[in-house]
Amino acid sequence: PDLVPYGIELAYFLAQPEMAELLATAPRLWNVLRPVCRMFGIMPPETLPLPPPRPARRATAARPDPVRMLRLSDAAAAREYGPQGYRPPLFGR
Repeated sequence: PDLVPYGIELAYFLAQPEMAELLATAPRLWNVLRPVCRMFGIMPPETLPLPPPRPARRATAARPDPVRMLRLSDAAAAREYGPQGYRPPLFGR
């Protein structure tokens, strides 16, 4: 209830033509104003630019093939997995 006057002022501020011009020239300003508008329940102006699309997620790193790891020599394992190398567990040997 104490914040209602501030929400009304913000709605009035956003309705001004000068503010619409500013938001058209600096759309990144909406990154700050969008959460505040949601907090006050203010509907944004219709000229509001859409938020930028989220970047695509990178594919997760594939796990090494265990069969291929069994075939690697110590030198190849050291080259591929670092100076300590990778020693796969020996099954049935």
